[in-house]
Amino acid sequence: MASPPAAVNALRPRGTYAIIGPGGGVDVLRAVTHGSPSVTGIEINPIIANRIMRERYADFAYHLYERPEVHINVADGRSFIRNSGTSYDVIQMTLVDTWASTAAGAFALSENSLYTAEAFREYFEHLQPDGMIAITRWEFRRPREALRVVSQAMDALQRLGTTDLERHFVVISQGELDEDGINVAVLAKKTAFTEAELKTVQQYAAEHAPLQLLYSPSQAPANAYTDLIRSNNPVAFSRNYPFNVSPVNDDRPFFFFTLKTSDIFDSLSDSGAMDWKVNLGVAVLGMLLVISVAAVLGFLLLPMVFGASRAGQHSSLLYFVAIGLGYILVEVSFIQRFVLFLGHPTYALTVVVFLMLLSSGAGSFASRKWVSETGRVWLPLVIVAFTLLVYAVLLPPLLNSLVGAGFGLKLLTSGVLLVPLGFAMGMPFPAGLRALCDRGSPSGSNEVEWAWAMNAAASVLGSVLAIVLAMEYGLTATLVCGAGAYLLAALLRPRAPRLTSAL
Repeated sequence: MASPPAAVNALRPRGTYAIIGPGGGVDVLRAVTHGSPSVTGIEINPIIANRIMRERYADFAYHLYERPEVHINVADGRSFIRNSGTSYDVIQMTLVDTWASTAAGAFALSENSLYTAEAFREYFEHLQPDGMIAITRWEFRRPREALRVVSQAMDALQRLGTTDLERHFVVISQGELDEDGINVAVLAKKTAFTEAELKTVQQYAAEHAPLQLLYSPSQAPANAYTDLIRSNNPVAFSRNYPFNVSPVNDDRPFFFFTLKTSDIFDSLSDSGAMDWKVNLGVAVLGMLLVISVAAVLGFLLLPMVFGASRAGQHSSLLYFVAIGLGYILVEVSFIQRFVLFLGHPTYALTVVVFLMLLSSGAGSFASRKWVSETGRVWLPLVIVAFTLLVYAVLLPPLLNSLVGAGFGLKLLTSGVLLVPLGFAMGMPFPAGLRALCDRGSPSGSNEVEWAWAMNAAASVLGSVLAIVLAMEYGLTATLVCGAGAYLLAALLRPRAPRLTSAL
């Protein structure tokens, strides 16, 4: 049975292919069957590439991944393409995603950088002069995912110098968009489609029912795809469209989040929509934020305010809120930022959390000697804030320039970037506790216990707030907010004549 992704094989039967996320090999099989002399598969999951396709089910798959014209690489798709010195006739992705963590609100791990505007530009840059990308997404009665693919490709082509986009796209679906879950393939060509190529696509669709052309330069029915492409401005189109289909970038890589903020909770009533899991994830995230804020206010801030009996106690305890909030905002921002750099969400989570916790622990220990006086508490706070502001500007281009480096060099770079910063970030908390102990507390005030509680609560609240900020304003803005939290902590720092002993 023909399907939308196979349309590209009719256009480039003997072309060279790079297939991101080949999985069980359907796209690979199509390319080989149509006569491709070289098919490069980039599979991020080694279990699929090796244990399943080359070992356990190799006979069932007729040893597809062991054919001489098939070259399977276990790597992140975008990192591989960027590091590749090869130009391809087709770069293809078919339904590469997972909603497993999105449904739980875990946006920091569910999104990847395969669908950002920067990624699309890199795909086009690694095509032959007449090459094309072929990306297939699930689509809905009210289009948004494949529509956003078109938006991403439009933005990339415009940044590469293309002005008239109408002849650079073909959109083909499995049939009428009368239900959710229809496969829609977007073919975006580096140069304009020729008349011969358009006739080939039309003939292919006509011969393989129920395939249907949703857009072609020579056959453009009235629908959202035609309106978007002819608008020549995806951002302006998205403003007036029911869903957010404007291009996303590496700073805000939330491709699957197409809901407009004002429509989030209204969308939950449409439980029949295929992307209800994404909508549910957003709702869970929002509820977590509300619950976290309510819990912090009800169980910590209000009791602290009404129970405090000493001038200056409020600001001293809010100091611990600020450093807890700043730490988690920075950590979550780095996790997402390092996903593309290290090539896998698991690597990013492991490396960032391990290095930051280890170096912060060392910084906490060193603070006993290095920040032994109250007058020095401001120093690590200002150093952290200044470093974060520098990172906000320099970190994205630096990491992007090293995406194609070896994994060992990436780990070394991660250590150089994170360990000194984490070391400084570990100092403010124990230094603040020593300040509280040194100045003495009135009987029953329990300032140290309050400090621990406020810091922990801020960390929980900040983990949710970081993703909300990243979705709305981007990772860079989230990192800047972390810097602001450390500067606020410098103003709220506990003051004592001298910090002489550790807890």
